[in-house]
Amino acid sequence: MWRPRLLLQTNTHQLLPRPDIDTTIGSYYGEMYPAILRLNDGRRLFTFNLREAIPPQEPPLGVRALLGVETDDRFQFDFKHDRIVIDAKTRVGNDSGFGPTVQLDDDTLVTSYSYRGPSDGGTDLNIEVVRCRLPE
Repeated sequence: MWRPRLLLQTNTHQLLPRPDIDTTIGSYYGEMYPAILRLNDGRRLFTFNLREAIPPQEPPLGVRALLGVETDDRFQFDFKHDRIVIDAKTRVGNDSGFGPTVQLDDDTLVTSYSYRGPSDGGTDLNIEVVRCRLPE
């Protein structure tokens, strides 16, 4: 029987590990705005925004995703490998954001995101949309 269980706690939308549950779920400083999507093929897509390049994180910043699975009592994602880069346009020191990914009827994924551009000291706001297919 499936039971809801909190794997992450948030503080201003920043991912924080629950040490009483599992410390291997990633959750470094700067990984913010988490979302989980149940894909049509049964996998789970975890998306988040890398907004700070604090070690062990490295630029480029922007939207990232992980493929995973759901078991009876948890979600399983490999935060150390297989990170999918959806957006890499956010420069260090600039803000960025994104909307949760949605899956269309043809199984493509759509993610919207925003970032500050290089002109005028990074004050111009850019909003873009990515439509893609996941690897099998």
